[in-house]
Amino acid sequence: MKIKTKISEMLKIDLPIIAAPMFLVSYPELVVAVSEAGGIGCFPSLNYRTPEQLREGILEIRSKTKKPIGVNLILHKEHNPNWAKQFEVVMDLKVELIITSLGTPRTIAKEIKANGSALFCDVTTLKHANIVAKSGADALIAVSQGAGGHAGAITPFALIPYLKKETGLPVIAAGAISNGSQMAAALSLGADAVYIGTRFIATPESRAQNEYKQMLIDSSPDEIVYTEKISGIPANWLAKSVERSPEILEDGPKKIAAGHAGGEKAIEQEYKRWRDIWSAGQGVAQIEEVKPAGEIVKEIANEYLQTVNSLPR
Repeated sequence: MKIKTKISEMLKIDLPIIAAPMFLVSYPELVVAVSEAGGIGCFPSLNYRTPEQLREGILEIRSKTKKPIGVNLILHKEHNPNWAKQFEVVMDLKVELIITSLGTPRTIAKEIKANGSALFCDVTTLKHANIVAKSGADALIAVSQGAGGHAGAITPFALIPYLKKETGLPVIAAGAISNGSQMAAALSLGADAVYIGTRFIATPESRAQNEYKQMLIDSSPDEIVYTEKISGIPANWLAKSVERSPEILEDGPKKIAAGHAGGEKAIEQEYKRWRDIWSAGQGVAQIEEVKPAGEIVKEIANEYLQTVNSLPR
């Protein structure tokens, strides 16, 4: 099955379905499963403590699939002091898709293009979208209200067509997308692909704890907490996991500030925060069971086509 969009053509993939890179969740098993199913699997460079381990991780993926993959780089030194060395690794191994967050890719965009890779950037506002567009982004990931992890505050009904009209760049929809009907809605708004995270946590291939996966199944959209107090940046979290560590909402910002001042210490605290408190988006509403990632990709694509064909004419 193939669904043709600007993004699927750009990345040379069959389906415009991107498995969002998730901290401490997305590792080779999940990346390979999604890419082999026709989408593109992605992971964050910060899932590996050192550039050497990052290299080993990518080589492991390459040994299991020849399909395109993506790596997320956080370009903010306080959150990712080693990003420059990580960038060297992903360029050396010719990773097909580079996704940047929390910064501008201005200094690395030309090298990414020369390497034959695509550059996508997470954005939550038009202001940031214009900055990365001028820096050389090939496409924008519109992180809307309801997305898991670091998320924006604008509904996708406004954000997706707004960014597309104002920048002229392809837009990838992110935020509460768990099935094919939601993918159809996103593409009808002008999106050229969907960026799915939370749904892929509840898979055998994700390295999330089993309790985390079950909490996704048991939670409802109104049990998602949107706050900047946990990581220093507004993000969505499972309320049940936040309730187990109420102190983080009280002294979290102080610890974050102290960690930023400590360089590598910041990374250690980041690992602890995301390991103890679990992130998720409002797409938990459509998660009812743990299911293999490849099956999810195919189900989403099939339901997308069924939805499009069933719409009133």
